[in-house]
Amino acid sequence: MPGPAGPICLDCVRAGLRVVGDGEERTNEAGERLDAVSDLQAPVCEFCGRRERRTFLGFRRPLVRLRCAPRDAVICVDCLDSAGDALNLALRQ
Repeated sequence: MPGPAGPICLDCVRAGLRVVGDGEERTNEAGERLDAVSDLQAPVCEFCGRRERRTFLGFRRPLVRLRCAPRDAVICVDCLDSAGDALNLALRQ
């Protein structure tokens, strides 16, 4: 899956979805630490540029993001989910 700073592999998408799902730190196949951040001071998602989600009524909530510290890469749960959907669709064909 192409990303703004390089490709995101299937294994990183899978690990990332688990990290943002339960909040537990994990490592990818390369041994790099993946952790979930929801702090508004943390970097924005590299794909969509968001760090918060706005509800229908206009309320703001922090958007959970996955951070790979060694690569200084950040992707939000929404973009990570979309990447997983795209990879699943590609793998079915």
